[in-house]
Amino acid sequence: MIKINAFFRLIRWPNLLMIALMMCLVHYCLMSPLFESSYLNMVPSSATFIFLLLSMVFIVAGAYIINDYFDVSIDTFNKPDKVIVGKIFSESEALFFYRILTVFGLVCGGISSVLIMRWKFLTLFLCLLLLCGLLYFYSCRYKRILLLGNFIVAFAVAFAVFLPWLFEMLYLTQNWLLLSTAKSLMLVLLEFVMIYSVFAFLSTFIREIIKDLEDYQGDANDNRRTIPVVWGGKTAKIIVLVLILILLFLVAFYQYRLFLMEANAAMFVLVAVDVFCIALFMQLLNADKKKDYHAASIISKLIMLFGIISMVFI
Repeated sequence: MIKINAFFRLIRWPNLLMIALMMCLVHYCLMSPLFESSYLNMVPSSATFIFLLLSMVFIVAGAYIINDYFDVSIDTFNKPDKVIVGKIFSESEALFFYRILTVFGLVCGGISSVLIMRWKFLTLFLCLLLLCGLLYFYSCRYKRILLLGNFIVAFAVAFAVFLPWLFEMLYLTQNWLLLSTAKSLMLVLLEFVMIYSVFAFLSTFIREIIKDLEDYQGDANDNRRTIPVVWGGKTAKIIVLVLILILLFLVAFYQYRLFLMEANAAMFVLVAVDVFCIALFMQLLNADKKKDYHAASIISKLIMLFGIISMVFI
């Protein structure tokens, strides 16, 4: 039982649930209802989408494991009570889990690709394969490069939001008549998907810098080129505060758009995002200890959660 619990902590199961929730909300709350209301039956079957969802979840789960594999020494310093690789699981076991999950992810992605596109399946499969490579090299190399590591993590989360739209678009390319019929709908959907992708990117980027502030001492000891280490904690805080203001402005603008659409329920759900953005701003203003940044990281998760939940009400 201890090892089972440790395995789920190793793959960050709450984060995986968040990714699955984002993809499901885009597919079932944004895309499917719009096609159904337009009397266009052009949405791939649930089975093909589930395989795509499993692919993303397995790939990201494997990425978390390989990240911990390369971070054994620094995690021992930053969070000694939470270290799993090297304590509960050996490094060879962690590598085995990573390989199995990544293979499962690519197999599920391949099945989904073949089901929706048949001979054109390589497009989607290659996207997933490139994501695997990007996340692997992030763990072993890119996270040590200033800003690049933060960017890759934020991009991966935003890609999870964008993937269902890409999935649908590739499905429609099988039939140019269907694609021309659905063109206007796909453009409308693209606008909404891009809004949530940008939201996911920004909120994740903010959280990544906050985590760097939380792990400043360990990153400095390991010669990591994070923003707090290279530019200092004060500069990193200023960057985060500016990004929060930008996010708050973008959310407010989107709320105005929802108001014009009379999507009042979604608009009011985003009020929670406004409140949490302000709370995060105030929390960071006075933050100077590890526990302060940890609290800020939790608030940033709530921003992401309530932001994506608003899709249910559009």
